[in-house]
Order: sequence, then C-alpha cells, then structure tokens
Amino acid sequence: MAGPVRVSFVGTGDAFGSGGRLQTCIHVAGPGASYLLDCGCSSLVGLRRSGIAPEQIDTVIISHLHGDHFGGIPFLLLDGQYLSKRTSPLAIIGPQGLQKQVAAALAALYPGTLEDGVAFPVTYQELQPGQTLCHGDLKIRAWRMQHGGSDRALGVQVDGCGKRIAYTGDTEWNENLPLLAAGADLLICECFQYDQPTASHLDYMTLLEKRGQLDCRQIVLTHAGDAVLQRQDALEFPLADDGFVLDL
Repeated sequence: MAGPVRVSFVGTGDAFGSGGRLQTCIHVAGPGASYLLDCGCSSLVGLRRSGIAPEQIDTVIISHLHGDHFGGIPFLLLDGQYLSKRTSPLAIIGPQGLQKQVAAALAALYPGTLEDGVAFPVTYQELQPGQTLCHGDLKIRAWRMQHGGSDRALGVQVDGCGKRIAYTGDTEWNENLPLLAAGADLLICECFQYDQPTASHLDYMTLLEKRGQLDCRQIVLTHAGDAVLQRQDALEFPLADDGFVLDL
C-alpha cells in the first residue's frame, strides 16, 4: 500500500555515546507498517522522547548482534509485558542466532524475569544474506556487510508503503553497498569516521568519493563518531541527530 512514510531517527549514536547521542534506533511508519531498524540499549528512552508508543511497533529488524544495535530488545519485551500490557504480535527479524542472543541478553540483564515468556505473540525470523523475506506488506532483502570478524553483519533493504529504504548497519566499504543502495528512496548510512578508513566502519571521505556508485535518491548519515561530529557543518550529506524526522 503506497502512502506517506515517516522516518524518525530515534537514536543516532555509536557504541560510545559520542556527542551524548542515544544508540541506534530508527523508526519507520507508514500505512499498515510500524517498524524499527535496529534497537540499541537506549531505544525505549528515545522512543518515549519521540512520542512513539513502543506497543505500536509491530516489527524490529536487526542488522547485527552488537549491543548498541540489538540490546534494546529485552527492554522492549519487558515494556510490552509489564507497562504497556501489549497484546498485539511482535516480529523480530535479524541475522542467524538472533533469538539465542536475545535470550542470553534477557538472562544476563533480568534473570528469571521472562522465563515463562510474555503475554503477547513474539516471533523470530532469521535473515540470510541474499535472501528476500516477505513479512506482511514489507519485502526485506539482506546483503552481507563487513563489520569486524562477524560473518553475520547485514545491510537491509526494505520495500513498503511504496518506498524503498536501505540501511547499511555497521560496515566498511564493500562491493555489496551499491547493490544495497540501488533504487532506494533513502539510504541510511553509518559514518563513524571522517577521513580515517577503518576496519569495520565507513568514513565520510570514502563515502564522498564513492557516492557515484550509490544509485539512491538521498543519503542520511548516522552512527557518527567524534571526528565526524566535530566537522558536521562541513558535510555534504545530512547527519541525523536524535529526534530528526524525515518524510518521504
């Protein structure tokens, strides 16, 4: 179903809280869809600041299993069980091992609290590189990214509500990024460094050099480290702050 799509950058920071920013959490809402791209540990804080009700989120799509990208899921489940008294289903989609990692995080953070499950339906779906997954009105496709030693870091492309949104997750430049960006109305791109190519992460100067390979309508940067934040007024691409909203 085509219609207006609102992208809310709930959290735009890195793992270190550079610039006092919350960890990665991006909310996308349109007719029949309300989903998150990543859900870092501070996501509930950001959602409440943004006026987004956690219980209205129907899907969470996780790029990779680092705490600043998936660590908010236990808090989302706790909110649904004890505070918002959620009844609607929640789908959690991400790389191999996602459900096991969420269970481990719950056991470490709140031992015994949700051992008997929650009172609302929760489903987990694994997303493999090269796979296209149809979930409700969403079509989700994944590409393998290069992020440290992980072989489970994904970039995701989501088609829904007549728009295509691509999200890099965390990655250094690789040959799959042009495929991920192809035809996107919006590419949400991590940019941790400014001019220091770094294993595991993109830097601004490399992205600027390679822009011609990215066939997308617009790019918004996120996950900035201190070096990028110190130069944000000189960037040619918009850098999202916590609370930044973009209508497509």
